[in-house]
Amino acid sequence: MNNFAESANCPTEEIQLSIYDSEVVYYGGDQHWFPSEQHQRSGCGPVAAANITAYLAQAFPEKYGNLYHPKGIINKKDFIEHMVEVREYVIPGHRGLTSVVQFTENVMSFSESRGVILTPHILDENAKEMGDAINFISEALYQKLPVAILVLRHPAAELDEFTWHWMTITRLHFDPEHCKYYISVSTYGEHKEIDFDLLWNHRGDDPEHIIRLAYFK
Repeated sequence: MNNFAESANCPTEEIQLSIYDSEVVYYGGDQHWFPSEQHQRSGCGPVAAANITAYLAQAFPEKYGNLYHPKGIINKKDFIEHMVEVREYVIPGHRGLTSVVQFTENVMSFSESRGVILTPHILDENAKEMGDAINFISEALYQKLPVAILVLRHPAAELDEFTWHWMTITRLHFDPEHCKYYISVSTYGEHKEIDFDLLWNHRGDDPEHIIRLAYFK
C-alpha cells in the first residue's frame, strides 16, 4: 500500500441523499421511477444529475435553491418530477450518456434554465494514479459536494452491477484493517459501498475502462 493511502485524511461526514416515500427512505433516485420505459433503461445519468442538483438546492439554498422545487424534505413524488425535468436537458444517446463533458454541459444547461450558474470540475481522463482520484473526490467531499462517477466496463465480476452506470459518490473512507479505500454511492435508490482499490487499480487498458469523475460548485 502506498504512503498516500496510509496518510490520507478522508472526509468523515457522509452526504445525505434521503428521499422519503411514506415509511420508506431511499438513498437518492432510481431510474426505474421514470414513467417512460425507454427513460428507465437509460436513466442513470439524469438521476445522478437530479441527485446532485436537488442536494445542492437543499444544502446551499441561498446559492442553489432554484435548482429544486419545492423546498423542504424531498419526497419521491416531487423527486420524480425533478428527474423528468432534468432529463429534458441531460439526454442520453443510443448507448447512454458516456461523455463526462456532455454530462457536465447538460447539467449546466439545466441549471442555467433555473437561473443558477454551476462550475464543473472534471478529473483529467489521463489521470492514472489512484491518489489523483482520491484527491479529487476528497476535495469535493470536504466542500460537501457530491461527485458523479461513470463506470463503463470493468473486468472484475464483483463490479458488474456498477458498470455502464452513473452513480453519485457521497463518502470516501479508508479502512486501515484491510488497507483499502471505499466509496459510498447512491445507485438505484440504494446506498452501496465499492472497493475503490479494486475499481481503480484493477482495470484494463481499454478506453472504456476509464473512470469518469465530476462535481459542481
